Amino acid sequence: MRSSAVRTGPSEGSPQTAPTALTRCADVVVEALVRAGVDVFIGVPGGAISPVYDALVERDDVRVVHARHETTAMFMAIGHARMRPGSLPCVLTTSGPGVTNALTGVAAAFGEGVPVLVLGGEVPTSKFGRGALQEGTAEAIDVVGMMRSVTRVAQPMTLAMRAPFQIAAAARAARSGRPGPVFLSLPLDVAVTPIPASYALVEEPEPPRVPSAEAIERAAELLARANRPLLLAGSGARGAANELAALARHLGAPVITSPKAKGVVDEGAGLCLGVFGYGGHPSALEWLQAEPPDVVLAVGCGLNEVSTNSWSSLVAGTRAFVQIDLDPEQFGRNYRTDLALLGDARATLAALATQLPGAPRPVRSYTVRRYEPEREEDDSVPLAPARALAVLQAAMPPDTVYTVDIGEHLLFAIHYLRVAAPDGFITSVALGSMGSGIGAAVGAKLARPERPVVAICGDYGFQMYGMDLNTCVQERLGVVFFVMNDHRMRMVEAGIDRIYGRGLRMDGPVVDFAVAARAHGAHGALATSAEELRRALEGRAPDVPLVVDVRIDPGAGFPVNARVAEISNFASE
Repeated sequence: MRSSAVRTGPSEGSPQTAPTALTRCADVVVEALVRAGVDVFIGVPGGAISPVYDALVERDDVRVVHARHETTAMFMAIGHARMRPGSLPCVLTTSGPGVTNALTGVAAAFGEGVPVLVLGGEVPTSKFGRGALQEGTAEAIDVVGMMRSVTRVAQPMTLAMRAPFQIAAAARAARSGRPGPVFLSLPLDVAVTPIPASYALVEEPEPPRVPSAEAIERAAELLARANRPLLLAGSGARGAANELAALARHLGAPVITSPKAKGVVDEGAGLCLGVFGYGGHPSALEWLQAEPPDVVLAVGCGLNEVSTNSWSSLVAGTRAFVQIDLDPEQFGRNYRTDLALLGDARATLAALATQLPGAPRPVRSYTVRRYEPEREEDDSVPLAPARALAVLQAAMPPDTVYTVDIGEHLLFAIHYLRVAAPDGFITSVALGSMGSGIGAAVGAKLARPERPVVAICGDYGFQMYGMDLNTCVQERLGVVFFVMNDHRMRMVEAGIDRIYGRGLRMDGPVVDFAVAARAHGAHGALATSAEELRRALEGRAPDVPLVVDVRIDPGAGFPVNARVAEISNFASE
């Protein structure tokens, strides 16, 4: 990092010739957060974090959003960071349960590699170890210890003079290498301690990392000599969409994406075979089965269970597996890595393009094919999930952002949505937490209010995390919540039945989410047919959230995926 010093007041230990003006540590903390690039604070207020909220009262250069739950606040931060690359949202929580409520969302951000700064309140240091209400210190439930396994940095801020420097270091850690969340704990008495305005460092981003020239040349040689090359794109390739498409054209090679990377390459541009892994397309699978690729270039892909159809050997490459990633721990984790290119995806692909020998290969056009495409035109009632998604996409503008929650509806969305924009599809599958797509939609709309945003979720997920609909009403965010309502936990229920041949019923009372939406001050509509769904979507407004309760066929299921087979193998042992 290159840094330039910006003096906002005398530093600790500097010569004093006159009395130094003091300010509350909480105010210095907020200033340090803003200097670090924070422009939105999302959280749930509480006593232990109240000095920070008070310090935000007179700040008109940031936005403060009151979430209804700390987990959803984290999911909002993830959505915000994904839609505004380079941003650093801050999540505020009170002590004890406020921090533990956020833990699931922090783990999701860690798994997804998303930078978020989490600031948790804490009881006063004079009460450490004395059984104070909501104490989270190492002498109680140790929230810092809990956070260490799912953050880049987790520290208490027990010295007021040091607090702004800890924030600067934590912000740097959140953005460096493979990004991720950081956590700082601020005791109540430290937050109100008077201190001088501190010496702050304004840091410039490091230039993108590029592998050595020797490694780039070797990769170019492997790809140029490949008989059947394949580009395997993960979500780490989102910032390199143009470079990836250009490489595909030059090599005449198809692109296959992971589920999370859907849309990195326009699925209708003739370069893409679709998704491989959960919710994947037959066009991708059949191309791989016809003749395995000899050289595979994996770009920003974690190669986990979800993205490889439970670690299929079809994408291993018969001659060479080349991998581009910012995280060195990804190399050799799930597949042999014959050539590891440690670097930024965009910069590395750009460097690779300059080294490719020879003229571009003849252009080939690839097509994404889907299972049962006729279901997308079937107006029978109850609605097939494929038909509901087709009506949704026909009604929404091309630049719509779809954030998809966890459940069987995710498989349908991965499979049937047509996504052309690199940032048009968001899902969090590293942890696979229900509610992640709901919160992400709110955060995405906060970051990009001019873009239409649709949260595709199930009825049980909306029951878990739908109360932040009220946050959308309060913030005037016109998110569309597309609730695929079959009044059951269908994915789990059907999976258990397939494995064991029996199972407990996992249905529940039918909830009218349209009525619930109106109770919150949102718009709500019930859709039991394709025509009702079209009319419901016509009623959306830019600044009022809309909940569409879409009654889908409770018996509709996506073809059995590899995860069910994997669980079956273990369950039968």
